[in-house]
Amino acid sequence: MRHAAAGSGGALKGTRLAVIGAGPVGLEMALVAGAAGYDVRVYEAGRLAEHVRRFADISLFTPFAMNSTEATRGRLRRAGAALPPDDALLTAGGLAARYLGPIASLPELQGRIHESCRVAAIGRDGRSFLLRVESPEGSRLDGADVVVDASGVVASPLATGPGGMAALREDELGGRVDRHLLPTRAEARARFGGRRVLLIGGGHSAATALTEFDAMTSEGGGPARVTWVRRIGEGPPFLERAGDTLPERLHLARRANSVAARATWLEAMPGRTILAYEPLADGSLRIRFRESGAREAAPVVDRVLALVGYRPDTGLYRDLRVHLCYDTDAPMALAAALLAARAADPAQAAGDCLAQTTHGPETLRTTEPDFYVIGAKSYGRAPDFLLRVGYEQVREVAELLSRTRSENAVEGAV
Repeated sequence: MRHAAAGSGGALKGTRLAVIGAGPVGLEMALVAGAAGYDVRVYEAGRLAEHVRRFADISLFTPFAMNSTEATRGRLRRAGAALPPDDALLTAGGLAARYLGPIASLPELQGRIHESCRVAAIGRDGRSFLLRVESPEGSRLDGADVVVDASGVVASPLATGPGGMAALREDELGGRVDRHLLPTRAEARARFGGRRVLLIGGGHSAATALTEFDAMTSEGGGPARVTWVRRIGEGPPFLERAGDTLPERLHLARRANSVAARATWLEAMPGRTILAYEPLADGSLRIRFRESGAREAAPVVDRVLALVGYRPDTGLYRDLRVHLCYDTDAPMALAAALLAARAADPAQAAGDCLAQTTHGPETLRTTEPDFYVIGAKSYGRAPDFLLRVGYEQVREVAELLSRTRSENAVEGAV
């Protein structure tokens, strides 16, 4: 990459750095790169912190200190922001309002964050990148010298059928399926109250859904019936980690296991995989399972809540030369490092997100020069990403950029 000549204070006047995604990691990247002198522009397909806001009332497992950085907390306090205590357990909406919103309001980011601007594709034009940007005003092409993709994975939920494929007629579900937790209990009540619901999934999102359905039922206005399908058929529904250093995670697992054991409105069907959805004349759906050896009536439901995980949108950079892991869709260097770490560390192999760490700046290089993928998207389909890792990745990308700047300065002096 050819950087512009550094001006006073080492500024990189004219060197354009595009950040895709105005979530926690994207905003941190914008702050750090801007402080280093890059001409930063942040593209957000929705609102500021769109993916975080989608889970507005959902409580986070991790305390505020783990969902923020010391440097940025200090910057915000100097700017007069009233931040939560470091040990506060916020909701996702609380993190957006009390941390990410104030970051976006800092003077150094004014005019740099572009909401409702979706980057639809990235290509090369000689030595520069071209970003196809779609906004309410139309489509345009923007240039950049460095691109950092921090767009996350929430916008690309997985399908519910066997082998990662969509179940038969899944594409006909339309508005009868939700693929994320609802932002508020009021919205969940309006969507699911009094209806027969198919819940699919066996992770923490499914656990949260069960506890929310239980609370709705206690308050009045819960689902009429919930059929809960998960692929794993043995053991307790949710792992209760003895001595869990995240007490809220343990508390959620215990509450969800309790709901699974006692709820009369719940029919648990473990060890099943959805094969097909059969739309019925009255607007309901009959659910067909893959062969399981058991003869049972096919359940009929009104709505589907599919919480089966996400995958990265790699089509964004299909015109770039990015080597991806065939298993996770993550950039190969980091995917290989994660695989090696999981083979060596039982905690990481078990999927404990607290065991995750970064693996050095070089693992963030892709086979496309000056293009980086960080945040949840860097893990591809692996579910154990931790926000703290994303913040560390920001520092490592900054280190790589600094090295490149030094190398270019030396080349320019020769």
